[in-house]
Amino acid sequence: MDPFIAQSVAAIAADTVSGAVEIAKKCAEVLARAVRSRPMSNRVDVQHEVLTVGRALMRSHPTVAPLVNLVNSLLWRLEEAGDSESAIWLVDETTNDFRRRLHVHEAAIAETTLRLIGEEARILTIGRSTTVRAALRHAHRAGRRPRVICTESRPLGEGRMLAGELAASGIHTTLIADASAATQVAQCNLVLVGADLISSDGLINRVGTYPLALAAQAAGVPIYTLCSSEKLLPLGYRLPTQSIQSINQLWTEAPPGITVHTAYCDRTPLDLLTGIISERGIAPPVGIEAWLAATHLHPLLRNGLDEPHS
Repeated sequence: MDPFIAQSVAAIAADTVSGAVEIAKKCAEVLARAVRSRPMSNRVDVQHEVLTVGRALMRSHPTVAPLVNLVNSLLWRLEEAGDSESAIWLVDETTNDFRRRLHVHEAAIAETTLRLIGEEARILTIGRSTTVRAALRHAHRAGRRPRVICTESRPLGEGRMLAGELAASGIHTTLIADASAATQVAQCNLVLVGADLISSDGLINRVGTYPLALAAQAAGVPIYTLCSSEKLLPLGYRLPTQSIQSINQLWTEAPPGITVHTAYCDRTPLDLLTGIISERGIAPPVGIEAWLAATHLHPLLRNGLDEPHS
């Protein structure tokens, strides 16, 4: 891998506050640059570079499904190439189209979500989803004046960043401790969360989403995930086992004998969700299998992040 591309991958790996859409856009740019970083003699060279850099990017954020879908799309498109020049052109076209679709789908989701937001609706959210942020800003511009409650979203505090961004847009915003979300949700009209991915096993999103969904169900408050089709994990792709991360945000100077464990994401069963809002509209969680099956996994990705056997 080219040293500059390796640095770019490392920078993306270190990014722990950007949402899945932001990460995916950065990765698309890196993949487009990677195939031009050194001479490519044929289509196979381009395919190998996409797979090598793509796997490195997917390892950096293993639960971000748009990365899987982007690499999957590139591998299928490269099957059409006859030489290295046409292969590089296809990578450029595919990555540009991918970034464009992310933007268009985010706007469509914001417009659909507007139908659920009443005048001065109290809305609770978790983490820092740029798709949720776009929907709330759109509602504010449309005159709905939502009153938003953001959880701080420890251990990294992305919720504080989102709260600042919403307040800067003129949206009435309250920041709360994560532990108070379960009691605050009963005072809300709606819960909106983002998504790293959706599979038949559930929604993977910022840690705390699962207990928030349980609290919303108990309080009878509707909860929706804002999730474009790029976040649907293709059937057959094997997610890596999620290791519990030990980081110092919880206790920087823990005394001897204490192990500090935390995680960035959790999994929420789909039956806890009221619905899934995508660029296609609002859909119930039931029947997600057929939607997931619409994307065919390239053979080179059937081993997940493992290298193929020779």
